[in-house]
Amino acid sequence: MIGFGNPGRGDDGLGPAAAERLSARAIPGVACDADYQLGLEDALACAQHDVVVFIDAARGLRRPYTFTKVEAAAAMPAMSHTLRPEAVLAIAAELYDRRPDARLLAVRGHRWTIGEGLSAKAEKNLALALKFLENFLKGNRS
Repeated sequence: MIGFGNPGRGDDGLGPAAAERLSARAIPGVACDADYQLGLEDALACAQHDVVVFIDAARGLRRPYTFTKVEAAAAMPAMSHTLRPEAVLAIAAELYDRRPDARLLAVRGHRWTIGEGLSAKAEKNLALALKFLENFLKGNRS
């Protein structure tokens, strides 16, 4: 599980907050990582697991969260200091010949200003998303 986003930009920190909270739950077989953005090194982490969940903050969702399947990009991306989940998966496939089952948990954020801490609405959305994700990770998959 990889949570990404900038905790210094309000609700953009939903991904790292999710990783921290999920890690504290110590679910057997679940590894958690957090970062500001996805990078090349995340492809190796993805290649080492059968299931990968990316968690990011999202604007404009009508629901508290969405959970969607992510497929590898059709081609290797141009190397950059920041990558999308599809690009990370393409690198894992190309360099390590691994194609994990990947999902994106997008959690609705509300406040994007400079400053640490999640808004009250984002906290509620995160709680709902983590409850769903914990069930998914424990094998109650849908």
